[in-house]
Amino acid sequence: MARREVIEITCDRCNRTETQPKVSEPVQSPELRVMFHGVSVEYSDLCIRCRSAVENYFKSMTKKQEEEKPQEPEPEQQKKGGFLGIGKG
Repeated sequence: MARREVIEITCDRCNRTETQPKVSEPVQSPELRVMFHGVSVEYSDLCIRCRSAVENYFKSMTKKQEEEKPQEPEPEQQKKGGFLGIGKG
């Protein structure tokens, strides 16, 4: 019978208890630190579902910042004239 080492955590965000694979490198504590309008919240342990949700929220927030960067104008394509681009040019 195969064995594996797991840890049991209780999610600080949703209070779900689940087992997760034991990682060789310990997770930095806290796993998530958020400050918004002067209110600070820290989570040391997150379940897989909450970790995924937080990751998606983070990607969504940073995506807007990336889109706001000015984009370089694309070079104009050469206009072809005449039949099959031959002739007028």
